Amino acid sequence: MIVTRAVVYLNAFLTGFVVMGFEMLVSRYLNPYFGGSITTWAAIISSVLAALTLGYFVGGTLADRVPSPRLLGGLIMVSSLYISLIPRAYEATFAGIFALTESTRIGSLYASVALVFFPLTLLGMYSPFAIRLTLESVDQSGRVAGRIYAVSTLGSILGTLGVSFLLIPAMGSRKITFLLSLVLLFSALLLFLCPVAHPRPGSATPARRGHRAS
Repeated sequence: MIVTRAVVYLNAFLTGFVVMGFEMLVSRYLNPYFGGSITTWAAIISSVLAALTLGYFVGGTLADRVPSPRLLGGLIMVSSLYISLIPRAYEATFAGIFALTESTRIGSLYASVALVFFPLTLLGMYSPFAIRLTLESVDQSGRVAGRIYAVSTLGSILGTLGVSFLLIPAMGSRKITFLLSLVLLFSALLLFLCPVAHPRPGSATPARRGHRAS
């Protein structure tokens, strides 16, 4: 099945926006407890990259087995729910971390993992899933993958600048967190409601084309 490309590209932009916007926002949660030093930023960035790495890997495997836009929408919705709970749960989470370790370096790493690893792993699944859902033939794989990652990166740039330059000075961290959660909820609903097309009869895998040529 093939998902409407407009939906795929829009969601690539939205998820990219949330990933980097959320990364910038997490620093606001950690700063009062663990400081804003380079080690805190190293903990945040490495946690985000680890989450995306796992998301790319699992997402690619899952997309080949169950290429369903509804499943992808469900994953994004779970991420949205997790992020929406952070304003209520982070203080208790940080208190538990302080009980485990007195080191702000290790504590900032634990805190970063607690806040970002699960939801961003789910969002990291989007790009490989989107490529699988959009491809009509392998001849388009490079073009489709390039466009999806380009649109996602554009969203990440605007998420970084938008949250840091506009949203953080204008509103509190809790409100921004709920706003990002709503963006993901909208993204999930698009996938649940989007029309799905079936591959054209002429689109074939290389093996089949080779069989015809012979």
